[in-house]
Amino acid sequence: MRLPPLLLAAALALPALAGRPPIPQNRWIPQPEPYRAAEADAYMPVALSLAPGLQTGLATDDVTLLRLGILSADYHNVGVLDLTLGYAHASGAQRGLQLSSVGVVEGPLHGVQLSLLVSVAGLLDQAPSAGAQAALLVNYADGLDGLQFALLCNRSAGGTGVQVAGANFADRLRGLQLGLVNLDGDDIRGAQIGLANAGAKRFSGLQLGAFNGGGDDFSGWQAGLLNAAVRLDGTQIGAVNLATTASGAQIGLYNSARTLKGFQLGLLNHVENAPLPWLPFLRLAF
Repeated sequence: MRLPPLLLAAALALPALAGRPPIPQNRWIPQPEPYRAAEADAYMPVALSLAPGLQTGLATDDVTLLRLGILSADYHNVGVLDLTLGYAHASGAQRGLQLSSVGVVEGPLHGVQLSLLVSVAGLLDQAPSAGAQAALLVNYADGLDGLQFALLCNRSAGGTGVQVAGANFADRLRGLQLGLVNLDGDDIRGAQIGLANAGAKRFSGLQLGAFNGGGDDFSGWQAGLLNAAVRLDGTQIGAVNLATTASGAQIGLYNSARTLKGFQLGLLNHVENAPLPWLPFLRLAF
């Protein structure tokens, strides 16, 4: 550990003030090393934990078979079975089954995480997790191949699988979002089914809900009361269908696009760049 320049100068000046020659600046001055816990080279088949600081072994130890905790449990890699009434923490990977009130896995999850309140996996820059998360309130995974189920909210940075919750959020997902509100931040390929569905950038697949927003680039089917997309390559079926650039079909009471290659079928059809912008019933543009 190196001292800041100001503290180093003060340390060199103290011997001179005491009547002794100062220590030469080019002389190596040993500094006390900060305390570091043992590396994850200790393995325990069974670990018991009562509260923070009251547990068998160290937080950097690996538990290979069974971890039992009351208020909290904190170890490195945890495997097979993890039962903690309170807060369960793994600074490495979690393999097997984790049951807790709040479960946090900083590394990848390979198994099942069941939490009364919150489940978290993949906080570190690790390979995506594989398995399932279930919680009453919130599930978070940096990347998960598998299932997320929560009454309140699911959040995943990416992965392949299914999200089921009141609200689902994903940056990149290959699979299904099922909830009241489904949001995609970057790229989704699959289906969104809910009251309100939205894709921010790219969406390929099916949106089924009262309100569907396909984002910047939508390819597939939208079915709902209100459907909207910037670039549409597919079909919109609903009461109101809106697109900036549409290639495919719009079927509804009111259909609108700036440019169209395909057809519109509805009570009133509008294409801004067409010679006749407004037409009832049917418009063909090929």
